[in-house]
Amino acid sequence: MKQTQFDKHNIAWFKIAECVSRGEKERALGVYRLLSHSFNDNAIASQLEADIYSAFGEIEQAISLYQQAMESYKKSHRFLKAAAVGEHLVTMQQDNMSLHRGMVQLYVSLGMALKVRAHVQQLIGLLAQKQLWYEIKNVLLECVAFSDENDRALIYADIIQNAYALGCPWDVVVQNIDQAIDNLVAAENNASVQEFISALQDSSDKLHEYAVVYLNK
Repeated sequence: MKQTQFDKHNIAWFKIAECVSRGEKERALGVYRLLSHSFNDNAIASQLEADIYSAFGEIEQAISLYQQAMESYKKSHRFLKAAAVGEHLVTMQQDNMSLHRGMVQLYVSLGMALKVRAHVQQLIGLLAQKQLWYEIKNVLLECVAFSDENDRALIYADIIQNAYALGCPWDVVVQNIDQAIDNLVAAENNASVQEFISALQDSSDKLHEYAVVYLNK
């Protein structure tokens, strides 16, 4: 029976795990090099090598290899696998804005609203720490491609609510409200517009009142 890439990966990791459990890093890497030629898959090879370095606490080397694996998965349109590696990277680099932005883009393409909203919250928090308020519009624009308009409305509301709560200047907040409403109105989905307005009302009367006034202009 012909082995699949998945089977080869599992066999390789089982053999490597034995070496890791005994603390034999060089032997683990040797087994990896021996078996990696049979993968014919750069993403799996990079991820497996990263796992080895991570297991031995060599985090910088592991991060570089996980990044390679993530990019290889994305190039081959295996976005769920790319996202899984990305989530592992996030545990190692929680303050990496570029990584969180990449995760937002990945989950937008996958249509996973809850994941988008989780990474949006973390990304807005990091932007707030550095007071990069004008970058918030770019976060909103990156979510324009989210296919479900009602979920997109909630994502927009999250962006604005989080920014406002963290001290974003009012002029920047209203620019983003304007942008969100314009985009939702252009989609000709009244339900999504009302979803956005209602979500703002749940968090702030000021945000809600401005949005209603802008919508009715």
